[in-house]
Amino acid sequence: MSPATSAVRDERGVQRHPPTVVNAGSLPVPIPYSPHQRRRTRLDISLFELDPREVVEGVMLDNGMYLAPDPILVGTMRETCPHCDGVALQLVLRRHQVKRSHLFCTQCTRCYDALCEGGYSILGIV
Repeated sequence: MSPATSAVRDERGVQRHPPTVVNAGSLPVPIPYSPHQRRRTRLDISLFELDPREVVEGVMLDNGMYLAPDPILVGTMRETCPHCDGVALQLVLRRHQVKRSHLFCTQCTRCYDALCEGGYSILGIV
């Protein structure tokens, strides 16, 4: 077993993990073991409704409706539509007729952008 994966018992019989060693340049730097290293943080996200003409290529009809091809949904998000009770938003990525990544409600067909605390789009990196 390698030292990073083996455990050591101290004089009381309690199992201890040796420090993991990471090479920073040419010097080894010991990092203490922590069983809670992976902490998940929840982002505060604000939803901003987008004009469908800004996110999907389509045609404006005479009756004021916007006709666009059905989006290719990538996955269900934890955010729900503010207009539809409990309907999870779907992620739509930028490809084919989609101009920018956005969140889409399959029930009311509204498009949203997810804004972080600083006011920038989280979906801009997708």
